[in-house]
Amino acid sequence: MAYQLRFESNAFRADSAIGRLLDGLSSLSKGARRAVGMNVQEFEGNELRQLRGINQRTFERAMDWADKDFDQQMTSEKWLWENKDAENRTRRKNGEIVDSPRDIVDTGALLQSKQRRQIGKSVTEFTWEDDVAELVHDGGRAKTGGAYPARPWTEPTLDEIDTVIETVLRNGGR
Repeated sequence: MAYQLRFESNAFRADSAIGRLLDGLSSLSKGARRAVGMNVQEFEGNELRQLRGINQRTFERAMDWADKDFDQQMTSEKWLWENKDAENRTRRKNGEIVDSPRDIVDTGALLQSKQRRQIGKSVTEFTWEDDVAELVHDGGRAKTGGAYPARPWTEPTLDEIDTVIETVLRNGGR
C-alpha cells in the first residue's frame, strides 16, 4: 500500500494579516507627513517589506528541504535489519548482498515512487505509491509471511522540520 504524509500551513492567512498591518503602518506614515507637514521617513523600509510573504516563502522552503531529506533518509545506511538465520545479511531483489545497518533502497522503486503534490498555497502532500511503502515504513508481515521491521524514513525529517522553519524565518524566509 502507498504511504502518505500531508503538511498544512496557515501561511497565507498570516501573510495577509502582516500585509494589512504593513499597509496600515504605511498609510499612517503618509497621513502623519501630510498632517504635520514634515518630511517623515517612510515607515515601511526594506526590512519590513521582507515580512510580506515570509510565511509562504518559509513553508515553501521547508517543503523543499523535506522533499530532499526524505530521500536522504532512505539512502542513509542506518536502518537495522535482524536476520538471525543469515548473520544479518540479505540478498536483495537487485542481487546486492547487504548487512545491517543498511539503506532502505533495494530496486529503487520505493524511492522513485515519491510524489509531491501542492494543493493550493497551504497544503503539500507527499505520497510514496510503491506497493511496499507502508510495509517498509511501518513494518509488519509480507504476503509471504516474513516479518519486516519498521523503517520510518519520514520521522527524522518530521523531528527536524521545526528547526529548519526557525532557521528559514531567521533568514527572512529565504
